[in-house]
Amino acid sequence: MSNISFLEKLQTAPQATFHKLDVVKSKRMAGAQTLYIPSVSDVAETIRKIPKGETKTIEQLRDDLAKIGKADTACPAKTIKYWKWMASLNESPVKYPEYDIPWWRVLKSGKPSRHMPGGIENQLKILKAEGVDIKL
Repeated sequence: MSNISFLEKLQTAPQATFHKLDVVKSKRMAGAQTLYIPSVSDVAETIRKIPKGETKTIEQLRDDLAKIGKADTACPAKTIKYWKWMASLNESPVKYPEYDIPWWRVLKSGKPSRHMPGGIENQLKILKAEGVDIKL
C-alpha cells in the first residue's frame, strides 16, 4: 500500500462518535455500557502525550481515549487501525506533521508489534534509544 493511500485514509476517516451499547455488544466489550469511536486526531494527540522514555499499551491508550469521549471504553479496531496508518505514514520520506506521532511508544499487549514499520526489531531499537528496555 502506498503512503498516499494511508494519507487519504487518515484524511477521510470519520469523526469521533459516542454509542450506547446493546446487551450483545456490551458483553463483547467486557460489560461496557458506552463506546467511544475515536477520531484520527484523538488517537494522534493521545499518542503524542506519551513522554519520551515511556510506553503505553493499546489497552491504556483505549482507556485514555474513552476518557476523552466520556465513555466506558474506546473502539479497539479504530484505535489500532489509526495507530498503524499513522506509523506507516510517519515512516515515509514526506512528512505530515499532523500525523507525526511517536508510534513506537505504543505496545500491543505489552510487546512490540511485528506489524509496525520495520517490525519488532525496529520498534525495540527506537525504544532502546529512548532508554526503554523491553523484555520479550
